[in-house]
Amino acid sequence: MPEDRVAGFYKVFYCFSMHLKLFSLFFIMIFPLATWSAPKNFSLKKNQHISEDDVTFKYVSSDGEIELKCTHYYDQPELYDWDVWCGKGTNMLRQFRVHFLVRQYEHQNEDRSALEVLYWVIDRDQNISKAFSSTTTWVQFKNKSKLETLSFSQGVENDYAYLKVDLRP
Repeated sequence: MPEDRVAGFYKVFYCFSMHLKLFSLFFIMIFPLATWSAPKNFSLKKNQHISEDDVTFKYVSSDGEIELKCTHYYDQPELYDWDVWCGKGTNMLRQFRVHFLVRQYEHQNEDRSALEVLYWVIDRDQNISKAFSSTTTWVQFKNKSKLETLSFSQGVENDYAYLKVDLRP
């Protein structure tokens, strides 16, 4: 009898996870088509290809006293999702799920460009309903500049710390 309950739980969990994956894929396929938030006269050129070697993550406490080296794995590139572990091998291990996407835009009439950066962090060590943080940032250039480095920080643990990401394509 207990085996039936466990099997039933796994069936429900599997169905839920499949629905979530289908929804995520649908969202990722449709969302790039929606450029309603793009600056006026800019159109999407492409999503910036990002590899594991292009990014570094770092966990830093707000007072600067704690700094943890992070490792990361590009778990679902088609969804732009990363698994990030900070402080591996210490008693301060932190785990995050990160959605990181950079989109390039070009102006339709002028020699200008823009970047849209989506940086969303789920703190896997906290209650998931209370531990999601996100930001979307627009950077506009007067010309078609070549990107050297982008750095962003997202508050985690009720802003007692932040997860920093550096992108060097």
